[in-house]
Amino acid sequence: MTADVSRPRPRRRGRAWGVIATIVASIGILPIVLVFFLAATVDPLWGWMLFVALPFSIGAGAVGGVLGIIGLVVARSDGGGYAWPAAGLVLGAVQVVVANGWLDGWLV
Repeated sequence: MTADVSRPRPRRRGRAWGVIATIVASIGILPIVLVFFLAATVDPLWGWMLFVALPFSIGAGAVGGVLGIIGLVVARSDGGGYAWPAAGLVLGAVQVVVANGWLDGWLV
């Protein structure tokens, strides 16, 4: 019995980095959505919690973007797919840009 060595096994490291990047960036969106939901349904005074949730959101978006970049580099070296790393990178970048625009006042 011999092992089949004709085809190398595909490497999935790029996909793993991309999934992790997408999850981290998505976790950063949840507090913002929760604060808007609570401010719209329970009490408008819940809006002050954005000052707590927004730095967490910006940080998670930045980390998700960096993990997405790492995923793209690894996917390029492995010859794998780019969908998950690109999704994590775009989600993190959009999150940081929107939060920055809201803080700077040009996205109100």
